[in-house]
Amino acid sequence: MVKQYLKQAFYMLKENRLVSIISIAGTAISIAMIMIVVLVFQIQFANYYPENDRDRMMYVESGTEVQSSNGWNRGNMSAEAVKECFYSLELPEAVSGYALSLKPLSIPGKRMYKGYEIKYTDPGFWRVFSFRFVAGKPFTQADFDSAIPAAVVSESVARKLYGSTDVVGKDVVIDQAVYTICGVVEDVSRAADTAFASVWVPYTTDRILLANTTKENMAGSFSVCILAKRKGDFDAIRQELDRQIERYNGMKKDCKINFMGNPITRLDVAIGSEGQVHVSLKDYLLETGSLLLFLLFVPALNLLGVTQSAVQKRRAEMGVRKAFGATCGVLIRQVLYENGLMTLIGGALGLILSLLFLPVCKDFLLKSADTALSGDMLFQPITFGAALLFCLLLNLLSAGIPAARIARQKIVVSLKDGEEFKE
Repeated sequence: MVKQYLKQAFYMLKENRLVSIISIAGTAISIAMIMIVVLVFQIQFANYYPENDRDRMMYVESGTEVQSSNGWNRGNMSAEAVKECFYSLELPEAVSGYALSLKPLSIPGKRMYKGYEIKYTDPGFWRVFSFRFVAGKPFTQADFDSAIPAAVVSESVARKLYGSTDVVGKDVVIDQAVYTICGVVEDVSRAADTAFASVWVPYTTDRILLANTTKENMAGSFSVCILAKRKGDFDAIRQELDRQIERYNGMKKDCKINFMGNPITRLDVAIGSEGQVHVSLKDYLLETGSLLLFLLFVPALNLLGVTQSAVQKRRAEMGVRKAFGATCGVLIRQVLYENGLMTLIGGALGLILSLLFLPVCKDFLLKSADTALSGDMLFQPITFGAALLFCLLLNLLSAGIPAARIARQKIVVSLKDGEEFKE
């Protein structure tokens, strides 16, 4: 019976091509837009290499304020502030301070001028993030403390410089400073924005970076990432940080540091909170929820009129089928199968459109245009299923209600296109 319904549904789709195309296109566009909105959020929030524990991470990025009697400075903190306020924390599993710089890379005897992202960081960085080493190992605490010029490079950088990943022990020149490669890691997507770089080196090796401070050596170029042992530790870590800030401020004469509501979680980052800009979850949900409802209802309401009109035009057909013995249930089920089939086709096309549209338009949808997108970022079954179910229910209701009303009419009324015979 189901097979027969589906055959009839396919036949009616071909017979009513204009209505079918409009219905399928409306469903596809609606689902595609919803998926894109959700996927952009997913890319900001989800766990993936090497940020495998994003749900346990906290951040202070451009969220530092240093006040003094002659003004204030907002931006990043100094290496000293990282040490005094964050390295002293006992509750987190790991803490890392880092600064990012764009500098040319080359090898001894061969000058290159292309700029690469260099992350100046610390040994805690390798505990916060889950890098996969192709060769070698990360620089150690001893390397960091002794300011030994050791460098970890990405796989693509290793191949660019030397044509292979067998580069441990070889040198790389970073803006005229020579570093020895100690490890090679798999390439990192720009979507992993905190861990991302091309080369990672101890920040103790760059005296200029360390000396670039103001406000009693409190303001500088550094950000911080904290890995909590558990998600439930966030508030306790903030309380411990407040005590460290109070102790650190007590060491200064005129300046006072604060982190303006930071550190923030990955959820905060995903909803748009960063630096000095803080967005509440309530405001985000209201804004995003309104957008999603708009994206669902506007195409759906248009489809509602189209579907009801199409069903009304089939009044005579349904009257003929009733005359040949078709029951009300059979007529209604047939209409529901037809609209269900259109919704499923539209849903599949909508999913394909979202997977095609996001990579093509990521330059204005994502923070980094060259973000590499993986399958786990792009396909979200729960989101797709929910959007498809909503469209399916709406389409079935829009077709089922007028179909049920027509199916219950007298045959003569249906055959006369809704007008009673006049005797």
